[in-house]
Amino acid sequence: MKKVSIYRPSTTDEAIRILSQHGTEAAVYAGGTDLLVRLKNRLKQAPSYLVDIKKINDLRYIKEDAGGDVRIGAATKLAEIGDSDLLQKRYPMLVKAIHMISSPELRNASTLGGDLLQEVWCQYLRGGYSCWRNGGHLCYGAIGDNSYYHSAMGGRLCYAVYPGDAATALIPFDARVKLATPTGVTELSVEQLVPGDMMVDGRIQSHVVRHNEILTEVVIPPPPPGLRASFEKLRPRGVWDFAMASLAISLQVRNHTIEDARVVFGGIAGRPLRERVVEDFLKGKSLTAELAKQVVPVALANAAPLKYNAMKIEMAKGLLASGLAELDAAG
Repeated sequence: MKKVSIYRPSTTDEAIRILSQHGTEAAVYAGGTDLLVRLKNRLKQAPSYLVDIKKINDLRYIKEDAGGDVRIGAATKLAEIGDSDLLQKRYPMLVKAIHMISSPELRNASTLGGDLLQEVWCQYLRGGYSCWRNGGHLCYGAIGDNSYYHSAMGGRLCYAVYPGDAATALIPFDARVKLATPTGVTELSVEQLVPGDMMVDGRIQSHVVRHNEILTEVVIPPPPPGLRASFEKLRPRGVWDFAMASLAISLQVRNHTIEDARVVFGGIAGRPLRERVVEDFLKGKSLTAELAKQVVPVALANAAPLKYNAMKIEMAKGLLASGLAELDAAG
């Protein structure tokens, strides 16, 4: 395992100063379930300095503010989110998604911020291959075994899929995040936080957080009247495994008519894939048992599967049909 030095700051400002001092050689350490794998495998992006934020008290909470927003600290454990009565009452779809992340043991250690910002889980990267994310100039997934961990919606340098479930489930609620930066607090939508494969501070990553910035909070607005939401996930095993395909969908329904929609696919692209074409198609439609037959042919028209992963698109379309059926039955 790569040798590291550990800092334990007591405030966010102190943590940012340390991160700024060491540049891209430093990384935030909270749950560690993703970071420690990178260190063990001695990946190119594995840090030499860890900034342990577990002692920063104002990063771990679940609370409702005066305006009705629910705020979740980025260091809050996934298990705490899954056990929250407030979240179960307000956003049961999010709680369902959290319970489908990995295993109970890892949810007890993993944090919300860590799930949102985790590294991709491509077998070539984790195996130490010299790919784009590990100091090389080739995506082995684009030419090798791409049946599980790789995009069926195209890509650029890296074809690995974004692995997190929390972001996929948060986007349909129009959730936002806050970043602590050297110049103050920045607020983004979750969709803006994880736009997919891009260069940040000279390295490829799926999110926009720079080396000296810290994700501090997720803010979820109150669900509008008539909101129905569903999360579904296909994976080889009931625990541990990442999604082959997943779907988070929310519909705002009044008198059986869909007034607004959010449709987000996970596990099939380099980011949580918001399918706006389907959203626009759904608006104004009646939520009936026949709707899925009309919608499914419209979905994922821009798919670009690799040699071995075309089935991901069929899985995703199947989840869209079953998700709509679930929301119809809920009415």
